[in-house]
Amino acid sequence: MKIGIVLHPYGEKMPGGLPRIIEGWARALLSVDRDNEYIVFVKGELGVRPNLPGENWKTEALGNGRFWLDRIKKVPCDVYLFNTPVLPFWFKPKRSIVIALDYPYNYLKATSIKDSLRRILVRWYHHRSLKRAEHIIAVSHSTKNDTMRFYNIPSDKISVVYHGYKDVCKLPEKKVVTPSRFFFFAGTIKERKNILNIIKAFLIFSDSEAGVGFSLVLGGKKEGAYCEEMQRFVQEHNLNEKVLFLGHLKEDELSYVYKRSEGLVFPSIVEGTGFPILEAMAGGVPVITSNIFGPAELGAHGSAFLVDPYNAAEIAASMTTIVTNPEARARHISAGFEQVKKFNWTNTGKETRELLERTARSLRITYLTHNVRLDNGGGVLSRHIVDGFRSRGATVHLFTSLFSKLPGEEKLVMTPFSFFQTLFRLRRAARASDVIHAFDAYPYGFLAWLVNNGLGKKIVLTLVGTGTLHFLRRRFIGFFARAALKGAYARVAISTFIKKEVEKIAPRISLGVITPGVERNMPVADDHRARMYKPYILSVGAIRWRKGYKRSIEAFAEVTREFPELNYVIVGKKYKDGYYDELQKIIEKHDLSKRVHVISDAEEAELQGFYKNAELFCLLSQNFGSDVEGFGIVFLEAALHGLALVGTSDCGVEDAVAEHENAFLVEYTDVSGFAHAILQILKDPALRKKMGEKSLFFVQKFDWKNKIDEYERLYRGR
Repeated sequence: MKIGIVLHPYGEKMPGGLPRIIEGWARALLSVDRDNEYIVFVKGELGVRPNLPGENWKTEALGNGRFWLDRIKKVPCDVYLFNTPVLPFWFKPKRSIVIALDYPYNYLKATSIKDSLRRILVRWYHHRSLKRAEHIIAVSHSTKNDTMRFYNIPSDKISVVYHGYKDVCKLPEKKVVTPSRFFFFAGTIKERKNILNIIKAFLIFSDSEAGVGFSLVLGGKKEGAYCEEMQRFVQEHNLNEKVLFLGHLKEDELSYVYKRSEGLVFPSIVEGTGFPILEAMAGGVPVITSNIFGPAELGAHGSAFLVDPYNAAEIAASMTTIVTNPEARARHISAGFEQVKKFNWTNTGKETRELLERTARSLRITYLTHNVRLDNGGGVLSRHIVDGFRSRGATVHLFTSLFSKLPGEEKLVMTPFSFFQTLFRLRRAARASDVIHAFDAYPYGFLAWLVNNGLGKKIVLTLVGTGTLHFLRRRFIGFFARAALKGAYARVAISTFIKKEVEKIAPRISLGVITPGVERNMPVADDHRARMYKPYILSVGAIRWRKGYKRSIEAFAEVTREFPELNYVIVGKKYKDGYYDELQKIIEKHDLSKRVHVISDAEEAELQGFYKNAELFCLLSQNFGSDVEGFGIVFLEAALHGLALVGTSDCGVEDAVAEHENAFLVEYTDVSGFAHAILQILKDPALRKKMGEKSLFFVQKFDWKNKIDEYERLYRGR
């Protein structure tokens, strides 16, 4: 496998944290991987060959210019590693990973109009690159959270990989002129490093009894308006002899200064990580750092004095503790030695190599579906497939008509004014994908077929039910639905019933069947409300005609003649008020207002509570023309709770149950038969127990992992 690494910035005379991290990451990767071939890309002309280990790499100079990074296309690689969230402007790498450190421009105020415009451009470019990359490495959980928050990136697309550090305190020293007792800051002199507040804290500390005789030493390049502001503050408060600016320090000079300092002060305002924190800890130097962002992670578990970076008095108090409390000082140093063991370049290299190899093998999928909401069967199906492949490292482009604000989701807008813009977005996503997966033949399958023209991507269609049958039967739109079916690489129905119904309309179309799965890790049941209705039988599904509630309430009226204390609980959101009102009339007709309870506001945990406490599960689904019950995920959810089941035949429910084992099925018009099946279970506790045990066994084969495996074999053409 060929891997490209963009080594930029590199070769600076006075490198700060970013160049040191970039070089360290490249060295770490090449140290642990002698199998893959690497191309190390550098900006400009190749001067001094990078000092990297191994023989399985070569360098490629990309020259200069505004679009220098686009020239990586001249050396194709299986996957590229970019050390900042900046991808080429024009060229879209086949597969890429970017490393994200932090986003200070989202927190700090701009200093001028020019700076504001620059930040807008950087924010846009970062957003674009993060969206286009197949995967993102964040240097801390703080950076991962910011990436999700500011750029709407899904969590599964981001991996946290801690970088290592160089133990500079073990390097040979080069003497630097320093005061006898001092606190130390190491880093670039920038606003986000919070150095002005460090100086203010030192002023408070030096005015105290504990601070007598101490100095503050600042190591780092000093330039710009912020540095001038600091120097003015130093002069105004007569600190010229106590606050010393040493400028940039080389590693041998850092070794000397670290080991003679009283402690490192590093309370950054915005920071994704912090090399100096790890260097100081490894050298047995106490650390004062921020209680926010990456430094809070590096300094966790008592390994550093965590402070509010905006509170100078709090920073000063930690200085005082280090000087006056030897026990606290020793405790933090000891914890620092333990904490720093978690950060080493070997682990960084191994984790990065694993991500690169996984990304090179990963699938890139564009999904088109109506919705991914969890309050309807189609949404549950789409959501679990999307989440399943994201968890496997796939790059996912998700387009939905009913927007749910899922990270990475884009809305399909099909108005006449936006249609071509939508096609452009779909085409762009399809071009960057291996597979286009659409749910139902029209409109989503048709859109997939349309944008795939000339691209040659695999189109996979999942036929859910109504969205396919209804449009196949229409004269004009049926032509486009059939075109989608014929143009697909693979077509699968969610049940044998749907497969047969499609084959009746389009007999020459070959179909497979992949049923939905069921989520086994359900939230802990909240059964407070459910217990109020015990004993009860349960139905779950939207309050709509297809669920057959009119007939099931009629059947329940028959059941209550033998079980007058029994309740009937229906959990589902209202679909249309008119239908709900009709149900209320039937309930009143049979004088069941105290026995039939429609729950339309149950959250997921409450739903599990209703399943848990039910006597049995029943649903009298009915078909009318193209409006059909395609499967019946709720039957699997009920089976997961060990319930006996009663449903209807001649629909998708037949694949969601094992008839005569864990379920009785009747025709949807057979109200008395439905009532009889319920009574048969209620009257025979042994039968109910046996059917419940069969449910628990039967539902095991519907694990979502197995279903995702089936789809992956389909995607890869196995």
